[in-house]
Parts: sequence; C-alpha cells; structure tokens
Amino acid sequence: MIKRYLAIIYLAIFLIALVSGVCQAKEPVTEQRVDEVVTKMMEERHIPGLGIAISMPSGTMITKSYGLSNLEYNIPVENNSIFEIGSLTKTFTAIGILMLQELGKLSVHDRITKYFPQYPAWNDITIKHLLQHTSGIKEVTDVEPFKSNQGKAWTPQEVIPVIAEKPLDFEPGQKAQYSNTGCIILGIVIEKITGISYRDFLAKNILKPLGMTNTMLGSNSLIVPKRVSGYDYTGTITNAEYASLTLPYASGAIISTASDVIKLARVFRGEALISKTSVQEMFAPARLNDGTEYISPGKALRITYGYGLDEIVKGTKIIPAKTGGISGFNAFFAYYPETLTMVALTANLSNSLEALIIIADALFGLREDKTTP
Repeated sequence: MIKRYLAIIYLAIFLIALVSGVCQAKEPVTEQRVDEVVTKMMEERHIPGLGIAISMPSGTMITKSYGLSNLEYNIPVENNSIFEIGSLTKTFTAIGILMLQELGKLSVHDRITKYFPQYPAWNDITIKHLLQHTSGIKEVTDVEPFKSNQGKAWTPQEVIPVIAEKPLDFEPGQKAQYSNTGCIILGIVIEKITGISYRDFLAKNILKPLGMTNTMLGSNSLIVPKRVSGYDYTGTITNAEYASLTLPYASGAIISTASDVIKLARVFRGEALISKTSVQEMFAPARLNDGTEYISPGKALRITYGYGLDEIVKGTKIIPAKTGGISGFNAFFAYYPETLTMVALTANLSNSLEALIIIADALFGLREDKTTP
C-alpha cells in the first residue's frame, strides 16, 4: 500500500524530542557507534531487519546489516538484501528529469499540457510543480477506485485519466501538499520524451552509471534473489498487507539496498549524472506563488520540498533528504552538503520511518536545537 508519510514525519518530530536513549550529543561515527544506535532502536521498535550505509568524503564507507530479511525462514539481512524503498523512487525520477533538461529535451518550466494536451485543466501546472508537490493535482491514494484497491496492478495509463477528471485541490503554486500522483505523471513524461519505458530509462541512464547492481523498478511477479519480506507490527509481528508495485510506478516502486542508495552521494556531490548547477536547483526549496519559501510547521524538524526530496530545514541550512514507505517497508536518506556526508537506511517494517529518522539524528543530527539530555 502506498502511504502518505508527511504525517509520520510529524510523529517523528515528536519522538525525536522524547527519545533520549540514543539522541545524545554527537559522538564520532564509528561502526561501534552505529551498532549501538541501530540495535537499540530496532529492539525498541520491533524492526525485523535493517540496512544502513554511510558515505563520507574521505572515502570512508560504513555498510552494515542487522536482523532478518525473512522471519519464517530465519534468513538474515545482508548488504545485498533488497528492500522496497517506496518514495525514494521520486528522487530517481527527479534526477532523470534534470538529466533530460540538461540535454535540452525538456524544461522544468514546461507546462504539462505540452505532454498531455488532452487535459486542458492542467494548463497552469508545470513539471516543477510536480517535482515540488505544488501542483494541486489530486493524490492518487485519495481517489477511488485506487484508494480501496491498492493491491491491484493499476497502470499509469489507467490512473492518469481518472485523476485528470478531478478538480484541482488548489491553484498550482498556491500551497504544497504531498502527492504521489506527480511523479507517476513524470514517469510518463520521461517515456514520451525518450521513447523507452521508465524501467529501461532508469536502468540504462541512472542505475548502470552509478553501479547500482541491486536496484531496479520493482515487480511483484518478478523473481528477485535476496528480496526481503515486509512486516507489520501491532502488538505482534505479522506479514504485511499485499500492495502492488505497479500502481506507485515512478513515484514509489523501486527496490534497492542501503549500499546502493548511498551511491546517490556521487550525484549530490556533482560527480555523476547531473551538473552541480542542476544539483543546486534540485536542492532549492519550493517557493509558492507569493514568493515565500514553503516550510512546514514544526518545532524540532521543519520540512520543505526540493525536486523529489523532503528536505529538512536546519536554521538557515537545508539538509536534502527523502522518506519512503510502502506496505511492510520504510526507507530514508539524508545528505549533508557542508560535510559531503550521506546516510541511507532501509527497514522491513511498516511505520518504522520515525525510527530511521531517529537513527540518522543520533548519528549526524537533524534537529535545530540539538542538546544533551
């Protein structure tokens, strides 16, 4: 099931303020420190399995795996165990859009009616609006028949016409509201421009150049060696509810490992795929029609949107980050531009996002008011 995780981010804000067992003053990030923080949080939050990868500019890399990828067969998580990473997919889609912009194939200022002329009600919506959740287009998981049937393999060609019939929730650029629909549309834009499937574009132009050998657009039917099983916890661990990976598509269907996701650090450092100018464009916070930067309310964490990013506002600084969630899984990454450091986490438990954010905060800091309890 696709989930809208902004509400869980707010829950994480509350939890970060409360949890003092791991959120102490920052210590040097060593394998021992990572073990301490991760194992404590996994035990407290009943997380069956977890992967973490950390990349530092010195070339230091920490990659660790914990717990079980499958409880019924007692299979341990390994560094190449493949998790569903949900909305981290949006970051890959945004990178693809910027790659095409650099090639002169599109502009983020293009109106999407350039690619969907049959939907004139979308005439004021740009690609940039879709990238930053400011389009006003209805959220797919709020619209029937998709809302009640997320186990069905709905294709983008089935989804988009239904969504296009619905009135906009707000004028494009008037506000920001998290949306999975935007990147579903952008996946089709990529296909229209390149003449190949989003799956093939992703594999050829992003995954292969970055050496992401354990990453692909997910499929429920495909045999995937090392695929991790997803779980729910409601007083006891159970198998997670089935959710199709066809519906989320370019918005949430990628499967990967923490050790592959961490390779996005090369993109964010301006070393691969897109220029540093495009990286800065990707990181820039969303601006609304009145010229103000969109920043969600919050005392410990404030959130804005970059291109395919849920960015954390820390004082005057921006920490590019992304949250991901789908039935049975959560994932998270944060990149620290000042130190060129990145942390990526994957977990096979629904509603474990707050735990992943707490881990990242304990290791590198996400809050504005970091204090020692």
